[in-house]
Amino acid sequence: MTKAASGTVFDVVTDFLASRPTDEEMLAYVIPPDLQARLDSLIEIDATSRLTAAQREELGDFRFVDDVMTRLRAKIKGRLEQENSDNCGDAGAESGGGASTADADEQEED
Repeated sequence: MTKAASGTVFDVVTDFLASRPTDEEMLAYVIPPDLQARLDSLIEIDATSRLTAAQREELGDFRFVDDVMTRLRAKIKGRLEQENSDNCGDAGAESGGGASTADADEQEED
């Protein structure tokens, strides 16, 4: 997504999700630099002083979005691993479905 980020973390991430990203884009996604800078600022404020109620809510939004994206990525990775495993199994079944040369040799000897 080349569009400059603006709005809340929810706006930006839902815009990204609405663009129907590929699995690879989902796995590689990071929030835009301006939002990352805002998140870093909130974390710093939280570590050195008290957050306002609005800042605490905004930081909670970042954490919620991070949790959702982490879960989505885990599900995508799991699905891709399963598909890869299934494809490897299918290839093995195709090549191993018939009798091997050794099996054919044994049958000829009988």
